[in-house]
Amino acid sequence: MTATQPRPRIVSIAFWCWLAAAILLMLGGLLTLFSQAPVPVFFRGAGVLWIVSGALLSYLAGRSRGGDTRFRRAAVALSIALAVLLALFSVMTSGLLWLGILILVMVAAVLVMRPSAQEWYQPDDKPESNA
Repeated sequence: MTATQPRPRIVSIAFWCWLAAAILLMLGGLLTLFSQAPVPVFFRGAGVLWIVSGALLSYLAGRSRGGDTRFRRAAVALSIALAVLLALFSVMTSGLLWLGILILVMVAAVLVMRPSAQEWYQPDDKPESNA
């Protein structure tokens, strides 16, 4: 990424999808954790997991929006792991909220890996090979 090159729109869209997913994850985790209804301990533990993963996803998305390739890769890896967990959790709870979050997370991960976004993340100075 160069300082003169503007951020592609696709990166901004991916960031906002990740941010919306992170907010919904934390909100869903808080609702699961502090529900007044009798909720099994497993689901309360999953609520804590959603809160932590939402906070981590928002941090990684913010850093990747700045142009750091390492944080982009970490956010994509977290998105893939969350997609698996959200799919399992939505099947166990029959909740549509989790499927909505799943779609947002996967859309962001796909968008940020598109070629136009990858070109923006590429560093200008290529390391020299000693071969």
